Amino acid sequence: MKLREQLDKIIHINKGENWWKPRLFKDITLPQLPKELKILEFPPLKNNNYNCFIHTLGLSKDVGIIKNSGGFIYDTFFQKLIDKKALIPTDHPKNGDYILYRDSQNYPDKITHSGVLDNGKVVSKWAWGPLLCHDVFDVPASYGDEISYIKAVDHKKARDLYWKYKKFNKLP
Repeated sequence: MKLREQLDKIIHINKGENWWKPRLFKDITLPQLPKELKILEFPPLKNNNYNCFIHTLGLSKDVGIIKNSGGFIYDTFFQKLIDKKALIPTDHPKNGDYILYRDSQNYPDKITHSGVLDNGKVVSKWAWGPLLCHDVFDVPASYGDEISYIKAVDHKKARDLYWKYKKFNKLP
């Protein structure tokens, strides 16, 4: 089985609970993970957990945003920031800039995943699971094969953008 398909299978075992529940992750999932992935942080407890978009914007330690968002910033919110030009695409990404993943075949209007560039690697959070460091395409196949880049914003700006546009943080 190819790595990306294997990763899809691993993160969905037990309806995903083995992926994001700290005890199940440590006891069951961790031993199954391929060596290509480096675990930077184990999944947080439920009340402190957050998804890839919160991580990407540097808001994972912002208790107010985690609580207000329930740990989820949706792709629709991220896309709204791009549409409003609050986040700017770039063809020349630098360390710290954001990488966005898309699966245009199955989800043409969605950003399926995001992360932060870090010295040729990507640091990202897969759903509510661990924080990982990985190669650009060492991600689940369901995240897609198309990538683009966004210039990073500082924590204060990201925080201000959340509060300004939070009404767009919802499923379509």
